[in-house]
Amino acid sequence: MSEKRSKGLLNAVERIGNSLPHPNFIFVILFFVVIVISWLTKNITFSHPATGAEQGITNLLGVDGLLWFLNSMISNFINFGPLGLVLVTGMGIGLAEESGLLKSIIKTSITKAHPVLVTTIVVFTALTGNLAGSAVFVIIPPLGAMVFKALGRHPLAGLAAGFGGVAAGLSANLIIAPTDILLAGITETAAQIMDPEFTVNPAVNWYFMAASTILLTIVGTLVNEKIVEPKLGEYRPLIEESEESEADRELMTVTSEQKKGLWYAFYTLIAFIALVGLTVIPANGILRGPGGSIVPSPFLSSIAPILTLLFAATGIAYGIGAKTIKKADDIIKFLGNAMSGLAGFVVLCFFAAQFISAFSRSNLGLLISVRGSYFIEATGFTGIPLILTFIMFTILCNLFIGSASAKWILLSPIFVPMFMRLGFSPFFTQAAYRIADSVGNVISPLEPFMPFIIATAQRYDKKSGLGTVISMMLPISISYFIAWTLLLIVWYVFNIPLGPGAPIFM
Repeated sequence: MSEKRSKGLLNAVERIGNSLPHPNFIFVILFFVVIVISWLTKNITFSHPATGAEQGITNLLGVDGLLWFLNSMISNFINFGPLGLVLVTGMGIGLAEESGLLKSIIKTSITKAHPVLVTTIVVFTALTGNLAGSAVFVIIPPLGAMVFKALGRHPLAGLAAGFGGVAAGLSANLIIAPTDILLAGITETAAQIMDPEFTVNPAVNWYFMAASTILLTIVGTLVNEKIVEPKLGEYRPLIEESEESEADRELMTVTSEQKKGLWYAFYTLIAFIALVGLTVIPANGILRGPGGSIVPSPFLSSIAPILTLLFAATGIAYGIGAKTIKKADDIIKFLGNAMSGLAGFVVLCFFAAQFISAFSRSNLGLLISVRGSYFIEATGFTGIPLILTFIMFTILCNLFIGSASAKWILLSPIFVPMFMRLGFSPFFTQAAYRIADSVGNVISPLEPFMPFIIATAQRYDKKSGLGTVISMMLPISISYFIAWTLLLIVWYVFNIPLGPGAPIFM
């Protein structure tokens, strides 16, 4: 494809994406679409895929529908699965972020990296840094560029390594991350369209995502060193390039107080792990399940609160050591700051909850899953080809709808029940979605942090623009897509559990 044609395609994607309504308005529109469709299809009947009982479409257009909406609007919102999970864990992770713990961990990991391993450390830190939320986008890519420049390497290669990890590898991590908690709540709500008793805990993709982190670290390192950096060529500093700014020095420096805070946090981490271990490791541990089982167990079902306490405890310990927390009121202030950052998500949950509730009550989700699965079975289009098609479809959606949560709220009520009907567990569908949602971020003009990445690139090359960044990131996006998808296929072929008690098949 010629440069002119590719630029035109990117501009078209950007125009279409910018013309779409805000996700909140999309859910409002879809809510009314569901109501109208429920009226048009009110005479359709079908058999419930699990019980065999006859089902019909519930007409939401009328007095009964209006009364249902008015009486359930608040409960729809309060009972929306992701809301409580994200708000609770958001307090713990937000406290760790506001105290400076997460930023200090990231800075220490990258700035202390051995020159031979610097690419690997930048990629790995970027992949696991999503614990810090959106802050990683403004910390790791610029930090990677600075470290590469300091080593005499091309700073844009460091920028690419960091941006590739935080964006194209967004879902991967060695431990349970905020993404796991957010998506688990949405997936559970969608799965309950088919089975009202179905539950999804945040650890259901843990094994797969931990393996993904190792794989993507290796792939990201090789692609950056063998393709991206050689393509960039030798770096020639700009003539007018100034000395490091105060902000740059602050970003590169780990102070003695921050080091002290990190040691406080480390000691607290060890004590916390030991305490949790006492409740899980013994056969009669209080967080073990019936008969001393781990799967299922109160430990797995309460993983979100446990993580909240872990981040809160280490964040407070760091703050005391680093003196970012000087009095008890500072903790309350940090919690308030963390909650204010989730305000937009809370508003999104309100509108999304109304759409999901209407979709579920109307039985349209069941109808689509039953009829859709029958059609897929009739065509014989199942297994790996079906999963690959789902991934490609989601990547296409990702070009126009950037929000991972908004996109999954839209797609999960359709695909989760449908794939359950075809024998795939919601855990597997969620894992496939996470691959698709991540790999295209670095080449999407609608990526929220793309302007920041372009501006950072222009500090080292004034001619850098959207095309420069996308051409630089395309090998990373493609390699992550191929490697990650192949890993999912390996998981599928050998029927490896995706997480504790999370099989691939129903």
